[in-house]
Amino acid sequence: MIRDEARNKFAEAGLNYSDLTRQNLQQLRNLINQEMIDSGLIKGSYRCRQRPVFRPDAKRGLFAQIQCRAFYFDDREAVSFNHTGFIGFAGWADDSNIQPVLSGFCKWVEAMKS
Repeated sequence: MIRDEARNKFAEAGLNYSDLTRQNLQQLRNLINQEMIDSGLIKGSYRCRQRPVFRPDAKRGLFAQIQCRAFYFDDREAVSFNHTGFIGFAGWADDSNIQPVLSGFCKWVEAMKS
Protein backbone atom coordinates (compact mmCIF):
# COMPACT_ATOMS: atom_id res chain seq x y z
CA MET A 1 0.00 0.00 0.00
CA ILE A 2 1.10 3.57 -0.62
CA ARG A 3 0.27 6.73 1.29
CA ASP A 4 -2.24 8.08 -1.25
CA GLU A 5 -4.27 4.87 -1.04
CA ALA A 6 -4.68 5.40 2.72
CA ARG A 7 -5.69 9.04 2.19
CA ASN A 8 -8.25 7.91 -0.38
CA LYS A 9 -9.71 5.33 2.02
CA PHE A 10 -10.24 8.12 4.60
CA ALA A 11 -12.02 10.31 2.03
CA GLU A 12 -14.04 7.45 0.52
CA ALA A 13 -15.28 6.50 4.00
CA GLY A 14 -16.79 9.99 4.27
CA LEU A 15 -14.54 10.88 7.19
CA ASN A 16 -13.20 14.36 7.89
CA TYR A 17 -11.45 16.22 10.66
CA SER A 18 -14.73 16.86 12.52
CA ASP A 19 -14.81 13.10 13.19
CA LEU A 20 -11.52 13.20 15.10
CA THR A 21 -11.55 13.04 18.90
CA ARG A 22 -8.90 12.35 21.49
CA GLN A 23 -10.50 8.96 22.08
CA ASN A 24 -10.54 7.76 18.49
CA LEU A 25 -7.01 9.09 17.93
CA GLN A 26 -5.94 6.93 20.85
CA GLN A 27 -7.65 4.00 19.11
CA LEU A 28 -5.71 4.83 15.94
CA ARG A 29 -2.51 4.96 17.95
CA ASN A 30 -3.25 1.55 19.48
CA LEU A 31 -3.91 -0.05 16.08
CA ILE A 32 -0.75 1.38 14.53
CA ASN A 33 1.31 0.43 17.57
CA GLN A 34 0.12 -3.18 17.38
CA GLU A 35 0.98 -3.30 13.67
CA MET A 36 4.45 -1.95 14.47
CA ILE A 37 4.99 -4.57 17.16
CA ASP A 38 3.72 -7.38 14.94
CA SER A 39 5.97 -6.26 12.07
CA GLY A 40 9.19 -6.78 14.03
CA LEU A 41 10.69 -3.94 11.99
CA ILE A 42 13.64 -1.86 13.13
CA LYS A 43 15.04 -4.72 15.19
CA GLY A 44 11.68 -5.16 16.92
CA SER A 45 11.85 -1.71 18.53
CA TYR A 46 9.28 0.12 16.36
CA ARG A 47 6.54 1.63 18.58
CA CYS A 48 4.13 4.57 18.89
CA ARG A 49 4.46 7.17 21.58
CA GLN A 50 1.81 6.77 24.31
CA ARG A 51 -0.33 9.85 23.72
CA PRO A 52 -1.35 11.49 20.47
CA VAL A 53 -1.02 15.25 20.10
CA PHE A 54 -4.49 16.81 19.74
CA ARG A 55 -4.71 20.59 19.23
CA PRO A 56 -8.03 22.03 18.11
CA ASP A 57 -7.73 25.70 17.09
CA ALA A 58 -10.77 27.80 16.18
CA LYS A 59 -8.77 29.94 13.74
CA ARG A 60 -6.35 27.49 12.14
CA GLY A 61 -8.28 24.23 12.49
CA LEU A 62 -7.27 20.96 14.03
CA PHE A 63 -3.75 19.62 14.27
CA ALA A 64 -3.26 16.08 15.53
CA GLN A 65 -0.27 13.77 15.41
CA ILE A 66 0.82 10.31 16.46
CA GLN A 67 4.55 9.98 16.91
CA CYS A 68 6.74 6.93 16.86
CA ARG A 69 10.12 5.78 18.09
CA ALA A 70 12.64 3.00 17.65
CA PHE A 71 16.03 2.14 19.10
CA TYR A 72 17.80 4.86 17.10
CA PHE A 73 15.22 7.67 17.03
CA ASP A 74 12.47 9.36 19.08
CA ASP A 75 9.45 11.45 18.16
CA ARG A 76 9.14 10.96 14.43
CA GLU A 77 5.82 11.33 12.63
CA ALA A 78 3.67 8.24 12.28
CA VAL A 79 0.46 10.06 11.24
CA SER A 80 -0.35 13.76 11.23
CA PHE A 81 -3.60 15.56 10.54
CA ASN A 82 -2.38 19.00 9.50
CA HIS A 83 -4.16 22.37 9.68
CA THR A 84 -4.31 22.42 5.88
CA GLY A 85 -6.32 19.20 5.70
CA PHE A 86 -3.33 17.15 4.55
CA ILE A 87 -2.86 13.77 6.24
CA GLY A 88 0.82 12.93 6.54
CA PHE A 89 2.19 9.42 6.94
CA ALA A 90 5.73 8.98 8.29
CA GLY A 91 7.46 11.13 5.71
CA TRP A 92 10.80 9.78 6.92
CA ALA A 93 9.87 6.11 6.32
CA ASP A 94 10.79 3.90 3.38
CA ASP A 95 8.35 1.57 1.61
CA SER A 96 8.84 -1.13 4.25
CA ASN A 97 8.69 0.92 7.46
CA ILE A 98 5.54 2.74 6.34
CA GLN A 99 3.48 -0.45 6.02
CA PRO A 100 2.51 -0.86 9.72
CA VAL A 101 1.38 2.78 9.80
CA LEU A 102 -0.77 2.44 6.70
CA SER A 103 -2.19 -0.91 7.78
CA GLY A 104 -3.18 0.39 11.22
CA PHE A 105 -4.66 3.53 9.68
CA CYS A 106 -6.81 1.54 7.23
CA LYS A 107 -8.08 -0.73 10.03
CA TRP A 108 -9.01 2.39 11.98
CA VAL A 109 -10.86 3.87 8.97
CA GLU A 110 -12.88 0.65 8.69
CA ALA A 111 -13.74 0.80 12.40
CA MET A 112 -14.72 4.48 12.11
CA LYS A 113 -17.13 3.70 9.25
CA SER A 114 -19.22 1.39 11.41
